[in-house]
Amino acid sequence: MFNSLLNIFKTQDAHLTVSTSFDDKYLHYGKILLNSLLKNSPQVQVKVLAINIEEENLQEYQEFKNIEIIHENKEFTHAYEQRLYSIARRIFFINELRSNPNIENLLQLDADTIIRKDLNKFGKLFEQGDLCIFARPKMKHEALRLTMNIIGLSNTMAAKALTQEWVLQLWNLLEQPQDSKYIDQLTLWKAYEKINHQSTIKLINLTHPYIGRTGNTIIRAFAATKDAKGDTQLLKELNQYSSNLLQDAPSNAPKPPEEQNIFLHKEFLIEQFSQSGLIFQ
Repeated sequence: MFNSLLNIFKTQDAHLTVSTSFDDKYLHYGKILLNSLLKNSPQVQVKVLAINIEEENLQEYQEFKNIEIIHENKEFTHAYEQRLYSIARRIFFINELRSNPNIENLLQLDADTIIRKDLNKFGKLFEQGDLCIFARPKMKHEALRLTMNIIGLSNTMAAKALTQEWVLQLWNLLEQPQDSKYIDQLTLWKAYEKINHQSTIKLINLTHPYIGRTGNTIIRAFAATKDAKGDTQLLKELNQYSSNLLQDAPSNAPKPPEEQNIFLHKEFLIEQFSQSGLIFQ
């Protein structure tokens, strides 16, 4: 047991590409994530999908050859519509990257994560499974069975089939307008169940020492969608990687408007994708 723990924390080349996507509402948290990556895991390749963020706001990262930033500028009727779009767009972004044969292991991180140690400490973990994620399969609600902060996808046929099915499940769900902020979790679980039934997915449940709140994990995940006021430990850690010191760590997630219903549907996505030169069937 002791030797296995030593092997976990032995730095090896994990052949990782990190992906993250965030909009202007999460810009500050996104920059904290990028700063923690540059400080603690500077060799890792990073793909950033930036939605409605002025290029000058991420200009400081353009000098780093390992960071590629893809900007998308959109117009929305309400901030909550942008939130739903960003959730759906991320699913397609993950599938795009996982379909890329030049990417070995893909690690998708939400903006509300902090990199504490070299990500190469993941070592050969990705070789042991297809999907690395914090899983709670016994949760009653399907949408909460697979968490979304951190998703690891190996370069396997099963992992690629999973992300492709994830897109299909979202596409099917959007036959009817959706207003749920959990559409990503719900559709990922449905995709997981289907692909796992067809050909077993090797799932690795990411817990300690990979992710957690304690200081000796590789990644710290927190909930930016919930107010973290009063969490002085989190605030202190965030400010280690922030150029503008935070007085608290509030939620920046927009809520649905009371005066109207905001829905996400297939035609809306097709229109938005076509404006960016993206074509999805």
